Amino acid sequence: MHIPDGYLSPIVSMGLGAVTVPAWAIATQKVKTVLNDRTIPLLAIFSALSFTIMMFNIPVPGGTTAHGVGATLAAIVVGPWAAIIAVSVALIIQALFFGDGGILAIFANCLTMGVIMPLVGYAAYRLLSTGAPLLSPRRAWAAGIAAYIAITASALAAGILLGIQPLLFTENGHPMYSPYPLAASIPAMLIAHMLGASIVEALITGLGVAYMQKRHPEYLTALKGVFAPDAISEGTAARRPLWLIAAVSIGAVVAVLAIVGLLLGGGDPAHLFGADWAAVDWASVVTMLLFVAVIGVVLVPLAYFVLPRRYRRVGAAFTALAVIAPLGLIAPGFAYGEGSTVDVKAAFGYVPQGLRDLSGVFSAPLSGYDIPLPFFAHANNALWRAAIGYEITGVIGILLCGGAVYAIATLLGRRLTTGEDATSAAGAGAEGGAATATIAAPAAKARLSGKPEGRIGWLESTLSGISGSIERAVFTEEHSRKDGWLQRLDPRAKIGAFLLVLLAASFTGSLAVLLALYALVVAAAVASLVPLDFFVRRVWMGIPFFAGIIVIPAIFLVPGERLFELTLGPITIAPSIPGLTGAVIFVTRVGVSVSIAVLLVMTTPWASILKALRTLRVPQVFVLVLSMSYRYIFLFLHTTNGLFLARKSRMVGRTSSGEQRRWISGTMGTLLSRAFKMSNDVYSAMLARGFAGELRAYAGFRMRPADWAVLGGAMVVSVTAVAAGRLLT
Repeated sequence: MHIPDGYLSPIVSMGLGAVTVPAWAIATQKVKTVLNDRTIPLLAIFSALSFTIMMFNIPVPGGTTAHGVGATLAAIVVGPWAAIIAVSVALIIQALFFGDGGILAIFANCLTMGVIMPLVGYAAYRLLSTGAPLLSPRRAWAAGIAAYIAITASALAAGILLGIQPLLFTENGHPMYSPYPLAASIPAMLIAHMLGASIVEALITGLGVAYMQKRHPEYLTALKGVFAPDAISEGTAARRPLWLIAAVSIGAVVAVLAIVGLLLGGGDPAHLFGADWAAVDWASVVTMLLFVAVIGVVLVPLAYFVLPRRYRRVGAAFTALAVIAPLGLIAPGFAYGEGSTVDVKAAFGYVPQGLRDLSGVFSAPLSGYDIPLPFFAHANNALWRAAIGYEITGVIGILLCGGAVYAIATLLGRRLTTGEDATSAAGAGAEGGAATATIAAPAAKARLSGKPEGRIGWLESTLSGISGSIERAVFTEEHSRKDGWLQRLDPRAKIGAFLLVLLAASFTGSLAVLLALYALVVAAAVASLVPLDFFVRRVWMGIPFFAGIIVIPAIFLVPGERLFELTLGPITIAPSIPGLTGAVIFVTRVGVSVSIAVLLVMTTPWASILKALRTLRVPQVFVLVLSMSYRYIFLFLHTTNGLFLARKSRMVGRTSSGEQRRWISGTMGTLLSRAFKMSNDVYSAMLARGFAGELRAYAGFRMRPADWAVLGGAMVVSVTAVAAGRLLT
């Protein structure tokens, strides 16, 4: 449904702005009434979701492809006017950055998919769900049916726009722009969607509403005036498990599409929906799916654990959608009314003059969702390379859509708040004089900036950092005393086993082996009741930065085949494949090694680690220095925290940067003098308690059969990993 440049006359394209632009203006005014801390992120999410859905092309009757939009789902949850903004932004970004839809046809595409679809879908939903309780299953059914109606109406509008061009603009008996007459364009668009894309759109919308009813009803109850203004009660969500509802719905849709496809293909699976599926290189498809699966296994959990807690599920879900987006590359053919000049000439024997002149008027930087680098976009490249480029551009598009809508919505909400504050301040000034208005202005500014008045940012930040360090240390020490698998092992066995695995990670050069070792470490963490999100975040938040500083030069200096070459003036950027491979292996090796060290500390009390090191004949001086350094770090953190807290409790306003620097310098001197005094006091206390150069711990060690088994298993894993690494490299 993305009409390219050249299919519509410039007069029609620009003339449709007379309808689309006022719709945007009305939507901008209307949407201000629903903007708050909940709806702004939702609006960004639905824009990104719409962009993602439109990347999935499915086969439809006529041997062409089509896609869903998600506009009705957005309209139901956040309102039709907010949905107009969300979907329109997604369509504009698709045209500007990815060449999906013409730059001159933006008004037309935004009218058919960004205006008509949300309004029709919401109106149909309101009609079908009147009087139903807020969480009633009837609303999910109504949403699916409304989405089916809305995208079909949008397809009809697009078919009309394409079909009237030959009636209005001809030259020498040939159409100047779209060559499809009304008698062909309307049936083709309606059949392609009614028997294909509309069914998928209904499935997405119905399941989306059912999901929100069951998992996030708070959004629907908070937006009751939009989601269910006619609801007689809140009701209860369906008792059936959501996975069962999704499985049955998806299975039914797949069955319907398969039956329709077989009927249109004459019963031949090789001509499903009338397309030539025999032309698909299925070996390349299988290879692509394997790459997609591997990338998904790595990226989706990584996104979940790395992103902040409030964005984990959403971020992981969008990462998963972007990873599987290349499934849309499998379907043969192209969407009706979106073919290139070559496709039109093959179908009609000529290319209309206007289509030829306008088809290349604008070239998007990531046209066709391809990255313009030889590794991704070369004509003879394997399909999996194009799939990776498709995934990368998908992530870029998701971020652009979500970020753009979030910024727009935040700006609109801020202007609304500013206007209300100005009105309040004016009223206060009229009643209470200029002093009241003067007080109100900083308060309004503080509310808009999100910062409380009188905040001493640098001091609170420092206190937070110190407290966080102490809390993490206490959390780690407490966690080492839980009843997990590793916690029950002898510390000497743990140190020996981890050292063997660490050596295996150091000596292997195979990425697959390193990933297998990391999987074993993660499995050990889970068996030891270590919080997986804390464990992964603690390891991987810093590794890409610090390890990357070391390996980035190698990516460009190691000789070998170049991944791509990008010339920027006198500078040529040309990373090598061997260098990039080595960098990935290095970062992974560092990650595995740090994970092992972190897991050891999190599952073993510090005193037990020190005693185990001594029993393993580690030099006494090393153990003593390590012990004292560890204790001193947290002792001084505690002292520093007290100094900062004392200063904050005595301050009532902001301080200048000069005063801050002088105070910090004085604090550093105070800490240094306290360090000297404390070292003497601590040493005197140690001597008074009988210290004779040897650290003593109360815990007694005894190797049991389970400890020996773990040590032997680690030996087997280590030898196997090194041998496998040599075979694979």
